[in-house]
Formats: sequence, C-alpha cells, structure tokens
Amino acid sequence: MKSRISAIILMTAALVLGSTAVFSQDPPASAPQDKPAEAKPKKESTLGDYTINTTLETGWRFFTADGNTNKYRSDFNYGRGPRVINYDFMARAKDGKGKPFDLLKINALGWGGDPQAYLRVDVEKQKVYRFDANYRKIDYFNNLANFALNQHLMDAERKFGDFNLTFLPGNEHFKLNLGYSMNYDKGMSFTTYAYSRDEYQLTAPVRNSANDYRVGFDARAIGFNISVLMGKRYFKDDMTYYIPTFQAGNDPNNTPQLNSFLREMPSRGRVGYAQVTLSRKFGKWMDFTGSIIHSDAITRFNFFERLTGKEYTGNNITLDQSKVASESKRPSGMGNFGVTVYLTDKLSVSDVFRFNNFRINGNEVFSNSLFRTRETFFGITELPPLITDFLSIRSINYRLFQNTVEADYKFSPKLMAHAGYRYTNRRLIEGAFYQGTTLTLQRDEATNETHTALAGFKATPFSFWKVYFDAEHGQADNVFVRIDNYNVTNIRVRSLLKPTRALTINTSFMTRHNNNPNLQQVDTSPLNFGVDVKKQDLHLIRRLDAAGEIYHERRIHPDPHRLRCHGHFLPQRTEEGRDERLQDARQPRLHQYADASSSASRSAARITRQQGHRPGQTCGSSTH
Repeated sequence: MKSRISAIILMTAALVLGSTAVFSQDPPASAPQDKPAEAKPKKESTLGDYTINTTLETGWRFFTADGNTNKYRSDFNYGRGPRVINYDFMARAKDGKGKPFDLLKINALGWGGDPQAYLRVDVEKQKVYRFDANYRKIDYFNNLANFALNQHLMDAERKFGDFNLTFLPGNEHFKLNLGYSMNYDKGMSFTTYAYSRDEYQLTAPVRNSANDYRVGFDARAIGFNISVLMGKRYFKDDMTYYIPTFQAGNDPNNTPQLNSFLREMPSRGRVGYAQVTLSRKFGKWMDFTGSIIHSDAITRFNFFERLTGKEYTGNNITLDQSKVASESKRPSGMGNFGVTVYLTDKLSVSDVFRFNNFRINGNEVFSNSLFRTRETFFGITELPPLITDFLSIRSINYRLFQNTVEADYKFSPKLMAHAGYRYTNRRLIEGAFYQGTTLTLQRDEATNETHTALAGFKATPFSFWKVYFDAEHGQADNVFVRIDNYNVTNIRVRSLLKPTRALTINTSFMTRHNNNPNLQQVDTSPLNFGVDVKKQDLHLIRRLDAAGEIYHERRIHPDPHRLRCHGHFLPQRTEEGRDERLQDARQPRLHQYADASSSASRSAARITRQQGHRPGQTCGSSTH
C-alpha cells in the first residue's frame, strides 16, 4: 500500500509540474514565415528562472493470475496498480546561475509494483556544491513450498543507496567530499534444520543493515596533488531461527521431534579506513605517485541455541544448549609508490614499489550442555549430562613486498620497447592455540621469493597495422600450492589491423608454461608429484563498425591446459595472491599505447574480458 501511495503522489506532482511548465510557454507567432531557415525556434518550457524539460511514462497494471500465485511471484513478482515506468526531469537556470541550484536532474523508473525500482538525483550549483544520490529497492520473493527445494522460502525487501556531496567542486586547490552509503535487508524467510536424523522447518526473520560514512578532501599544495579519504562502516546482522509450535519432523516414521527450538546469531562489525594519495610532476624529467591505505576491522559474533524434544534413540531432551562468543580483528596496510624518470626524450626508467600486510586475530569460546532422560520400566531415568567447553585462538599474518624496475625506449615513432625486472617476497605465518588437556601453540611459517624478467615492444610497420609483444620469465624458490607458478614463461602477442575505417581485425595469441619440481613421499615407494602445465590461446576478432556490427571469435587450443599428475597432492596452504600472472601484471602495458577512442581498443578490451584462467584440476584429470 505504501508503494502505491508513493507512486500516486509522485505521478500527481509530475503531472502538475508538467502542466505548469506547459501553461507558462509563450504562444507561437501566427504570422507565416517567408524564410523557413530564419524561423524562430520554439521556446522551451519555463518555470520562474529555470528552463524545464520533463518526460513522464506512466500507466496502470491490471493483473489477474489463475493457478499458483506464489509461482508467478517467484518468477516475476509484478504487482497491480499505478506505475511510474520512467520519469525524467531537468531544471536548468536560464543564465546558468540560479539561487538554490543551477542544475537539477531527476530520473526514476520501476516505481509502483515492479520488483526493482531506481531513483537518481543530481543537484549542482557551480563552484559551490554538487550532490548526487542513487537509491534502489529490490523486492525478493520465493515461495515454492515443496520438498525438492527443501522448504526454503523468502519474502524480503532490500534497500541500498549512495549519497555524495562535494563542496567547492570547481576549486583546483581544495575540495571537500562527504558521503554516505546504506544497505538494509528486512523481511521473512523459512529454512530447514537437520537434527537427529530428521528435518524441521524453521522460521527465520531477516534483519541486517550496513551504514558507511565518509569524509575527505582533494587539495593541491607545494606542487603535490593530495587526496585524503577517511570513513567508518558499521554492520549488524540479527539473524534468528525458531519454531513457533511443536514439530514432528518431515519424516512421520521417525522417533525424533522438537518441542521448542531457538537459535540467535547476532553479529556486529565496524571498519575504520583511511587512504592518502599523492602525485606530482617535477618538470619534464620526473613523475611521482604514491598511495597508502589503512583499515582496522573488528567483528563480534555470538551464538545461542536452545532446544527441547526427543532424539532418534528415544531419549527425551530436557535441554540441549550451546553458546559461542567470538571476536576477530583484521588490521591491514597497503601502499604503492612509483617514480618515473625521463632521462632523455626517448629513454625513461620507472620504479614501482608495493607492500601489503594484514593480520587476522580471533578467539572463540564454545560451551555445550546436554541433559537427557529416558523412560524405562521403572519410570523416568536421568542420563549423565554431557558438558563441553572449548577455547581456541587463531592468528594469520601475511606480508608482501614487491618491486618492479622497467626501462622504456622509443627508437622511432614506429618502434617502442621496454625491459624490466620484478622481485616479490611473501611471508605467511599461521598460529593457533587449542585447548585440550593443556593450551598448546601450533605455529607454521612459509616464505616465497620470485624473480621475474620482463620484456616487450610495440611496432607500427604501417599506419594501419600495430603489433604488441609482451613476455616474462619468472622463477620462485617455493610455492604455497603444488600447481602454482614456480618456473613460468608467459608470452603474449597482439596484432591490430585496420585496413579501413569501418573494418578492424584484432588477433591475440597467448601462451603460458609453468613447470613445478618433483616431490617424493618419505619412506614409501617413489611417486612423481611433478606438474607441467601448458596453455595456448589464439583469438581472432573481426569487427565491422557501421550501421550494424559483426563479431566473430575462434579459439584454438593446440595443447589446452595439459596437466600431468601421479599419486596425490601433498597438503599445502593456499596462496593469498598470485602476482606473477602475466595477464594481471602486464595488462596495463598492453593497453598503454592503444588509442582509447578507436574501435580497436574496444575490441582489445573485449578480448581481455573474455580471457580467463581455467579452474585448476585435481590429480589424474585433464582437459582437452
């Protein structure tokens, strides 16, 4: 009902505003024009000191459904009643300077019965402020109550939006930025719970929210461009599961039953973050850019479960209660610093240093109490209670250092080349305290160093033909995952041919080769754990930029992702990052010389989106 009332109010206001704008138009001249070329253009709608342009597409949805209405709502979820299909409104000051604002834009669609609705507002007053807001609402409904879908139902509404306000937007020396983001999810859902060899349907109200507050500024001082952003994010989730009445379970032939059930899982979290970015150009001989990001996240989670009923063994459960209290913290720091020195008009040298460091520290206290009785010939007998208490403390520490040095040389307008070296050092420390008879510490540490050589060029044999080449060869002293990059050689070639303005032929070839050393199990028969992975891709794209578009792609895999394994993988830790990948590390290089406005660059971007790593396979599997 509220959505219908809001839609009616919005439609009425739009119609009144449109009518006022139409009535304020000047009447057209009645005298004929001798020269059509000199005819005066029709004046736009005006309202006070503003020129108004508005468009409203509205209607009324008449809807009837015969049969299963829940099935229809689960698939479409369109309601009946008034609708605002699309609404566009723009008010612009006649002389470019209005009192409250110079420009106002409003766009709305999907309000009044659609499962998704959108609203955008832009307000600006030159050199004073600029405000933009995006707001969306999504209604989710799923009610196909059958055992095939496990009785999982939901009827919820999610609302989220971003609101940004900038003061002094046209000032080159100082800008103040304020922001707020919200995300709310509320409704009702149902799920199932497996207990004592039976299944029970639970009621689970949905209540979670997140709020993000931001403040920052952009400034220019002492020749530096400075950007600072600080913010705080709050999150909470009040998930609850319960049964309103007695339940015998989905299987009527089973003994178990639940007389009462309650599970509460409240969680609270907050993240404080700050980012500082600096950049400066020192004349024509050096550029500098740097960025530091710091965040500190903390999450508190509690778990409480209480149930009564009967087990599958026939024991009566007078109380089965579990409690968990936990807290985790994740401080994180990341930085990037880059310097480019232009030694001559043709030669430049750049150095980029990157670091990443984060820790995850958490603790958990668990307790469980189980009290049962059993009916015997002599009456009700109390069984021995089962009490469990457990404490665990865990920690993960990850650190990365990476430095890349590159030299670029321009031999001629038709030939440019680059070469470089990248060093990467990673360290991962895992530690844990587990409470058994005593509190013991388990600690494990692993390090990884990688040395990588980089090279490539860009050639223009003819004005209509460009060729890009990139290659890298890297070697690591250790890997966190057995099939991860160890001894790597990656090559990529791209040809861009544009014989006419309307035709572009883009060809891309990429080959990846990774070889890992062999391992043998100790005190057992020798088993080969070596892995040899090869992959070659050839992409041909023909694109015709005219009234229509022709798109063709062909992939050739001479030896696609061959994987040889013998035996079983040894247990290894997963790797946090894979910085040696050619596609991630060299992607900016492949597009550095491209013309972003040409159709060729758009085709290259399409190739980039379509190329991806095939998921890793287990031992004994292969893909052809």
